[in-house]
Amino acid sequence: MTRMIARGAGAAVLAGLMTLAPTVASAATSAQETRAFLGTTVEKTSASAKRTALQQAYDHAAVYGYTPDQCVTIHLYSVKISFVMYRGEAGIHCTKP
Repeated sequence: MTRMIARGAGAAVLAGLMTLAPTVASAATSAQETRAFLGTTVEKTSASAKRTALQQAYDHAAVYGYTPDQCVTIHLYSVKISFVMYRGEAGIHCTKP
């Protein structure tokens, strides 16, 4: 039973990726500028570490002329590094014509 569910989920993921393939191919042929930006910070709470890291990544993107609507969040997480401190990291991917 679980094997059937796993196969069905795998097929659904593959079908989703196949629908994206033409979009990715057409985006690769157009002349667009794409960059990735990273933000890191150390804060007292997990939420503030994530929020500050994401804001830092967007600030870096703004220096290069990207607006927030041209960016997509790739990863956003925090890790507890001591009893009361969290390290936050955010990665964004920005594209502009």
